[in-house]
Amino acid sequence: MQANMPHNQVIVKDTWLLVETSSDTVYNYIPGENKLIPFLVKKPTVDPEVFLTMGTLTDRYYFFITMKKEFDFTKGKGFPLTGLMYDKQEDAVFEPGVVNGDFIKRKKVGMISYPLNNEFAAFQNLEAYQLVEAYKNDELKGQLKEIAAGLNEGSNPVIMMMKYKK
Repeated sequence: MQANMPHNQVIVKDTWLLVETSSDTVYNYIPGENKLIPFLVKKPTVDPEVFLTMGTLTDRYYFFITMKKEFDFTKGKGFPLTGLMYDKQEDAVFEPGVVNGDFIKRKKVGMISYPLNNEFAAFQNLEAYQLVEAYKNDELKGQLKEIAAGLNEGSNPVIMMMKYKK
């Protein structure tokens, strides 16, 4: 997949990204100016078609996912997803490797939740039964270990909120 990424565009946190998965263009909508600016333009694909959706945006990184329109009926699996990250400083696209530091065995964090607001960049649900298991196996540390100590397998999920770095 190739995309034209903005080199000098600044995303202000009170603007909107308009994303339609089947579209080749993601738009930045500036409500105060009633202005629509292309934010990302993906080269069209065929065979298989590749769709795009946006995730978390930070001052330096843009996280997004591509999805191939293909299905393997013999395996009963399809529409493979690939998480990607655009680094504005490097002007390059990478497969991200964001991990939660409260897991001793490095556990990946999904950066493709819906962007939230000016304070929180993203969120992730952590299932209670998985945290209880990790706690029993001494695989947690820090604040997450303290939280897991008070859970049982029937507890509600823990919602991890990810803040922007200052």
